Amino acid sequence: MTTRRIRALIGAVSAVALVGTAALAHAQEPTFKFEVKGQVFSETTDFGTGQDRQGSRTDIHFQRMRLTVTGMFNDVWGFKFQTCGNCGTSKQGALGYGLTAQDVDWNDRDIRIIDGYAIANFSEKANLKIGLTKIPLTRANLDDCFAPLSQDRSFFVYSAYGTSPAKFSRDFGVVAWGGFQDDKLRYFAGAFQGREGITATVHPFSGATVKSSIEPQSSLEYVGRVHYAFLDAEPGAGYSGSYLGELKVFTIGGGMAYEPNAVYRNVTAAGVVQDNATVNYTAYAADMLFEYPTKSGTVTATAQYLKVDFDDAYKTNFNAGDRLVNIAGLNGQKNGYYAKAAYLFPGKIGAEGMMQPYVLYEDWKFAHLLGINEQRITQAGVGLNYYIHKQNVRLTLEYLKTNFDKETGFVGARVDPNTFAPLDKLTSYNSFRIMMQVGVF
Repeated sequence: MTTRRIRALIGAVSAVALVGTAALAHAQEPTFKFEVKGQVFSETTDFGTGQDRQGSRTDIHFQRMRLTVTGMFNDVWGFKFQTCGNCGTSKQGALGYGLTAQDVDWNDRDIRIIDGYAIANFSEKANLKIGLTKIPLTRANLDDCFAPLSQDRSFFVYSAYGTSPAKFSRDFGVVAWGGFQDDKLRYFAGAFQGREGITATVHPFSGATVKSSIEPQSSLEYVGRVHYAFLDAEPGAGYSGSYLGELKVFTIGGGMAYEPNAVYRNVTAAGVVQDNATVNYTAYAADMLFEYPTKSGTVTATAQYLKVDFDDAYKTNFNAGDRLVNIAGLNGQKNGYYAKAAYLFPGKIGAEGMMQPYVLYEDWKFAHLLGINEQRITQAGVGLNYYIHKQNVRLTLEYLKTNFDKETGFVGARVDPNTFAPLDKLTSYNSFRIMMQVGVF
């Protein structure tokens, strides 16, 4: 990170820290909060086995295993970290499967820090997160992953860069956030590390390690977001997919992200940078949640739009590393949306049990995905949430139908040994998913 970038981050932290000096007078005894939670997924698709890969496949894995610790020195200063365990995970999203590490690694016990940041809660209007934290561009990314409306968040709502959630969902930086008008008007303003150095990833068809071009210059990524709650204010620094009829919600939000000179525009397939022409990264988001409880049940509707833009760099940058992790792929240049709706029945099953059927639809256009320009993916689904003890104990069943506008290969497909072009292709597939979630939080 350059001196200029370090000074910018220090300046942002220092400016807000001055606001909270007076708050130190209200010191209290340190407190700690511990949370343990996990999700087990079972996913059956109608492709993935057999010589032609057209046989069905069932994959059982941990989607998330979390240990979260939040320690507060007083009512202002604190620190939070959250681990994520990946034991046995093989899910690759909407585009296929990879071999589970559990099958090849006798010590398959990956645990990583997925969040780790200092907390400075100065007032309702001015708070800070400093460290590794979520990028506040979209509502979808700020949705609690243990409280989504459907079984999980969308496969397609994340922003650049990289192939790891610690980069396209989170990043190192500073986020200032707060609320006005009884927290109905809320803002988020962040400065993040953004694109860094050279990224290496595995090509989905050849299996070779490919590298991106180096970043043209070291620049921060700037992210801003605002929302307005026309009914009840949503609590906390994030969101829930459903408040289970406990709030009346109509919140509309929007966000922007920008990093100048993020990627070289003209790069050969061999990775040779042709000149100094660059492209900027920009992203725009709009979203809403409506939830209204009545005596006859609770209606919920939510939607997210996202546009990620690299100024069509995929047309002149042919380097596989850049296309996979920066300018294209699932998290590169794209635009699309999802819409979800649900109905929570008013009656209880036992003391706390609640039933909530839902439907969803997604439509996304990708600049370049798995070797195909201008690919479109649509996804439709229905599901049922059974809240045994609200979000602490939850069972979800879901059916998804995924369609590709252009026939596509998939991760794990057979490939031509000479060209590495995929031999097994799909125009659509069906999947049936089950989630069991248990959390102590």
